[in-house]
Amino acid sequence: MNEFPKWLLALAGISLLPVLCSPFYLFAAQPFGTSESSFVRFLLYLATQLLWVLPLALFFVSLDCYRRGYERSAVVIASLSALLTLGGAWYSFL
Repeated sequence: MNEFPKWLLALAGISLLPVLCSPFYLFAAQPFGTSESSFVRFLLYLATQLLWVLPLALFFVSLDCYRRGYERSAVVIASLSALLTLGGAWYSFL
């Protein structure tokens, strides 16, 4: 981890917060909404799971981009991941 600047690790580290909250996503049954259709309920369940899987994947993608020399892309991906994390936390807990 010493090859990455501290500011990038701090920015990308925000996207690891959903992993700590994943028991709420997995076991608390907090979907985005309810529907009478089982297909729509399944899609809502998938969207709920993406709230913690996507930021985790983007964490590793951003660090990999920085390691390969795509610094601007790494910062953009880490920023989008942080925004997704904050938006998901706001939507889930408020």
